[in-house]
Amino acid sequence: MYRLPQLKAVSIRESVGDAVRKALYDRRFVAGEPLSEAGLAAEMGISRGPVREALLVLVQEGLLTHSPNRGFAVVSFSGDDLREINEVRLPLETTALTLAKFRVLKTDLTELSDLKRQMVESYSACDIRICSQSDMAFHSLIWNRTGNSRLETALKTLVAPFFAYGSLFNAGRPELTPHLLDEEHESFIQFLSGAEQRTAEACVRFHLGL
Repeated sequence: MYRLPQLKAVSIRESVGDAVRKALYDRRFVAGEPLSEAGLAAEMGISRGPVREALLVLVQEGLLTHSPNRGFAVVSFSGDDLREINEVRLPLETTALTLAKFRVLKTDLTELSDLKRQMVESYSACDIRICSQSDMAFHSLIWNRTGNSRLETALKTLVAPFFAYGSLFNAGRPELTPHLLDEEHESFIQFLSGAEQRTAEACVRFHLGL
């Protein structure tokens, strides 16, 4: 059985956040599942205070939801949620791609190509967890190269839950294949290197399947 680790009292809130975040990526919890502060605290051998603080941080990251009456729960998405997020993501991702083009390094392009390869290989092997993590790393690198911390934070908060739970690969994209996944991300790399004829918005639309 998957168990969260017991933690030492060093940077306890950050440690709790890292442990729960990893558990979310590892699919220990399912979409919509409630999370018990007391249960998590007991499992990790700590008090409830740091657990609550860490869970509130994960709420800000978009990985959990919280309400006074129902407490914390794993986020849950529908096809409508994906549509709404893509409507917001399109202009933000377009701006990020445009800004990053002027700051990206040759070593970044190599890293993006490596992440794309990992993504395609893991998707082909039906390892959605690794594929999602590689995809998040791919986009996070681009967002970081914008030099705009607010844009980077906005995109991470908006999109992180889909990468965490692999929803991009099973919600609204029945046509997605390893080859198409490769092409979608290669268009970003080609744009950043100056070799892509598509505009930034066209690349993002293609990537999102719009």
